[in-house]
This record gives sequence, C-alpha cells and structure tokens, in this order.
Amino acid sequence: MNKHFTFHPERCTGCGACVMACINEKGTDIEKQAPYRLLKRNEYGDGGDLRITWFVHGCIHCADHPCAEACPRNCFSLDKETGTVQLDSASCVGCRRCERACPFEAIQQVEKRAAKCDGCLRRLRRGQLPLCVQACPRQALTVDEKNQVVLDGLARLQEELAEYRRRERDGSPQ
Repeated sequence: MNKHFTFHPERCTGCGACVMACINEKGTDIEKQAPYRLLKRNEYGDGGDLRITWFVHGCIHCADHPCAEACPRNCFSLDKETGTVQLDSASCVGCRRCERACPFEAIQQVEKRAAKCDGCLRRLRRGQLPLCVQACPRQALTVDEKNQVVLDGLARLQEELAEYRRRERDGSPQ
C-alpha cells in the first residue's frame, strides 16, 4: 500500500464536507489553527460571465516529499505500511523550511512547530478511507495507490494550483 491524495477540481462543488470531516476527525480547534484540509473559492470574470472554481488542498503525501528533504531535523518519515508522509512535530524546531518547500501549502505552524495532515493514518492502516475522502459526496478528493497514473495526475494538480493562484492574484479567467 502506497497512498497518495488526488483532487479532481471538475467534480468539486465547494460543499466543504471534506474540511468539516477533517476538523471533526482531528478535533481541530479552528480558533488556534487551520484545518489540515482547506477549501478555497476563486471568482473571476464579471456580469453574466462570472465563474467560480474551487480548490481543495492539503498534504497529498507526495512521492518525492520535498518537506522531508528540506527539514534539517529529519522530522518527516515515510510510513512503510501506507506510504504516507508522517511528521514528528515534537522534534521540530520551527525553522519553517518544510513549509516553504511544500508546493501545496500543506504545512502550517502550530505553537511554533510544523503541523500537517497525517492522511488519517490509523484509518488507512485499518483499510478505511481518510475521513475527508469518505465525506466527499462527489468523489472530488480521492486516495489512490502511488503509480504512474497518479504521478501524472500530480503534475496536473500542480498546474491547477498554479492556475488557481494566478486567478486569485489577478482576478481573471486567463
């Protein structure tokens, strides 16, 4: 088993079920930190040509995991059973190198230490889906085996994120 999260933007309606599931599963106090799964809305165009797109992001448990490469304290590891990227935040010194290295903005600082999605590790080990994936009514968020098809999808996701950021910055559809 070697798991990887994939977002399918064409299926997402922005319902937020994945975010709420993440908050509930992890017991996240949203007064103190952001959920590990985030939903962003992007509006562009004007008048009758107004368009809305949604982007869900969080740790996708990259095959190359740049966060681990950037960490000077070796706080990141690959879970051998699931292939998910795990973080030992107790060893973190708060340098934020992992946060800057993450192409998906999936690492945050909580009480001056790195924090990120663990992929619902306990659920995966029991053969269950991560709760954010299970909660999505349109299967816009999936967890799949890391293989060439998924890795090709990673390139597409990186392009989608770059396009989302460009539209967010410019407020335009092109």
